[in-house]
Amino acid sequence: MAGCHQLWVMDLELGLVGPYAGSGGESISDGAMDQATLAQPSGITTDGNRLYFADSETSSIRSAELEPNGRVRTIIGLGLFEFGDRDGEGHHVRLQHPLGITYRDGALYVADTYNHKIKLIMPVPRSSETLLGTGKAGYLDGGALEAAFSEPSGLSIAGGKMFIADTNNHQVRVADMETLRVTTLELAWPD
Repeated sequence: MAGCHQLWVMDLELGLVGPYAGSGGESISDGAMDQATLAQPSGITTDGNRLYFADSETSSIRSAELEPNGRVRTIIGLGLFEFGDRDGEGHHVRLQHPLGITYRDGALYVADTYNHKIKLIMPVPRSSETLLGTGKAGYLDGGALEAAFSEPSGLSIAGGKMFIADTNNHQVRVADMETLRVTTLELAWPD
């Protein structure tokens, strides 16, 4: 729930929904689920033990444990006005308004939306590296660091391919997870 700065949960048996993580305050503070502050959480994924989410307004990647008395922790990011485009480890890393996130084999893949890139985030040691994109808005298929996107958002990985919602290009882009070559999904319509 981006507008109320919380993650919500739905009990499928009872049909009830309510806050899971976040106090409702807009900021970036770690802690107990009901006390941590979030800022426009957007994309969400899981490894089966934790939820990982893009906390867009703080340009951060955070986690929430899937256990009673769990905690919210920041993996990458510092605050509401701490953004940029810097790979590395720990507090040196900067993203800019990430929206999409997906998990695969111990790694997080993040749509670093306003930097027009896809980043590879390792929760331990809290590192980031550019996986796809030039960092300039555009539209170009090609190799990993040659391909151009314009505000990528949603991500999904299936069948050895990453599917990327390339929002401002109004396209679905496809990255081969072995070669990292990016192409545009072609849709064939019946005559």
